[in-house]
Amino acid sequence: MRFLLIAMIFATIAAPAAWAQGGSNYSALGIGDLRPTIGGMYDAMGGTTIAMPTPYGINVVNPALVGMATTTRIQLGYQFNQHVISNTDGRSQAQNNGEIDGLLALFSVDTSYGFGFSFGLVPYSTVAYDVQRNLSTDLDGSAITGVSQQTGTGGASLLHFSSSVRLFDRIYLGLGLGGMFGVIQYSDEVRLDGPFNVVASSQSYDVRGFLYRIGTYIKVTDWLNVGAFASGGLDATVFVTRRAAGFSGAGTGFDTTQITRTETGMPKQVGFGISTPIGEGFIGADLALGDFTDVTINVRDDAGYGTGIRTSLGLTQPGSSSRSASWDKKIGYHAGLSFNKLYVTYKNQNINEYFVSGGVSFPLGGTAMVDTGIQLGSRSPLADDSISEFVGRLTVTVSIGETWFKPFSRD
Repeated sequence: MRFLLIAMIFATIAAPAAWAQGGSNYSALGIGDLRPTIGGMYDAMGGTTIAMPTPYGINVVNPALVGMATTTRIQLGYQFNQHVISNTDGRSQAQNNGEIDGLLALFSVDTSYGFGFSFGLVPYSTVAYDVQRNLSTDLDGSAITGVSQQTGTGGASLLHFSSSVRLFDRIYLGLGLGGMFGVIQYSDEVRLDGPFNVVASSQSYDVRGFLYRIGTYIKVTDWLNVGAFASGGLDATVFVTRRAAGFSGAGTGFDTTQITRTETGMPKQVGFGISTPIGEGFIGADLALGDFTDVTINVRDDAGYGTGIRTSLGLTQPGSSSRSASWDKKIGYHAGLSFNKLYVTYKNQNINEYFVSGGVSFPLGGTAMVDTGIQLGSRSPLADDSISEFVGRLTVTVSIGETWFKPFSRD
């Protein structure tokens, strides 16, 4: 118990340390970059989660796998993102950002019946970009130049709860609930050279909604496992704040703010996964589809909401759980490949991601684990004049476990 309390206090102190200094230009579209999985181990497997059981991981994708854990655990993670952005004329820029990658607790109540539940706070989407564009025009024969500085921050989070139970002998069912909330801020500040005005405009979206998720996991045979999930949600409430202000050397010229209340549809997602044992671990594959056409947050003329497709292949070889095993025998290894067609389009073009990933897990003592995952990949639309991004992600997750619920004899 004392280890869990220490970890929760640490998480409370560390949570405000999330920071952003630019990153993905494509997070300016839609509601930002989605966080499909949580945890360094799942990131190392390319996000393969739907049918991949582990004895200690907290699965937020398929709630049917929550009861697979053998100990009560608390988990805290951090993700660092490095982006190298380039365009067709050869210019490039490096930007990075980072954030707390969820705080989760899992209670393994009855491993015989696969009964457990988890709750916590996890990221759903992230907006982090910083773009500067040079401006030039002619007014009454005079050249006017300046700079447009465009930034985006924030994102959406989920207050997460899920639970699972085993039915019959090989079938697990799970239910997940999530309260979505967050503020996404987009701003554009235009600074003109010479004795001209500075014009600043911004839009912020305060989102409050509710998502649900159902999942199943079936041990079809000793060599084949299948999993599936479906999720949706009620319409969310959105408070939109729009501000425009103009400044000059003499002071403020104008400053107006408008606040409106509206609603947006929520994403709908389905996913299917398979896995098979290999050695002491598993190899598996996922396919997930997401329909975002009903979402009306940050609607732009040059971008649109559509259907996202995510596929992945993952391999995990966990270390030995024996207390007598040497430290090196307790190290686990993970690897994966993934492809993702983003849920947004840009200039009527799809945006595609390709990633290769890998990572290790090692014990800190007892049932404490550190999971690391590295993802390397690229994203770009098919349009010839669009921006391409190289993306590197490092996720580190620390989890601490204790046995709270003792098995009891049954007739």
